[in-house]
Amino acid sequence: MNSVDLAGDILIQNIVVISGIRPYGRTVNMLKNGRQKHGFLYIWSGEATFYLDGGKTIKATGGQLLYLPKSIQYKMQYTAESTTLAVINFDLSKESIDIFSTRGITVLKNSDPQHTIANIMAKFEVFGTSQNFAGQFRRKELFYRLLALIFDNNLNLESQHYPQIATGVMLLKQTYLENLPIEVFARQSDVSVSSFRQLFHKQFGMSPLQYRNLLRIQRAKQMLEYDNCTVAEIAYASGFENIGYFCRCYKKFTGETPRETKLRNSLL
Repeated sequence: MNSVDLAGDILIQNIVVISGIRPYGRTVNMLKNGRQKHGFLYIWSGEATFYLDGGKTIKATGGQLLYLPKSIQYKMQYTAESTTLAVINFDLSKESIDIFSTRGITVLKNSDPQHTIANIMAKFEVFGTSQNFAGQFRRKELFYRLLALIFDNNLNLESQHYPQIATGVMLLKQTYLENLPIEVFARQSDVSVSSFRQLFHKQFGMSPLQYRNLLRIQRAKQMLEYDNCTVAEIAYASGFENIGYFCRCYKKFTGETPRETKLRNSLL
């Protein structure tokens, strides 16, 4: 397995806010060139239908938040008498890590009863056209708040690839410091162990055990960079009972030993 780069920032640029009311029947055609940017679509009210290759359709209705990946090809039509919406289009800088690994249009949230997303989107509309520095900073601030909301609520973009294992994946992420057997995650998803393993590997490119170790190594790396603890203490705090195994996993995922990480950061 190749090493995984755990360092880096999510660097957003060129945020463009589009909002308004669209009449029934109006279409947006992205079949020829595909989307030019990543986008988040929030439907205040109304309805829009996406038509994809192979005859697949996705319907977006009021209160839903969708992710629209860059380069995806589709035709979209507004299918209610009137539809009110807000779209946040954006690019990732070349130096940014890519957390938007989804392969298609993804419904991130089906409803917004607390109006949390709506409040963020309303503020986006206020600062959407401002060209001064304050407006640009506000848009970035709101964008990262939206991202935090998405991931804090387990609306992980990657979990939509194989929705039949999404609940098991969520449980694994919530309990990665525990040594729960794979059977627990499969049962949570109501699939067989072999199906869970197979779909998990297709989605993440690794086994559930390897992915759990990756989550533990991410935690350990942060502790090695910022906490004044020994390597052994950090290993145990990250869910590893064997220090030798921890060191082997750490180097496999990061390309360096825990002591090298600790030493490198002590010199900064």
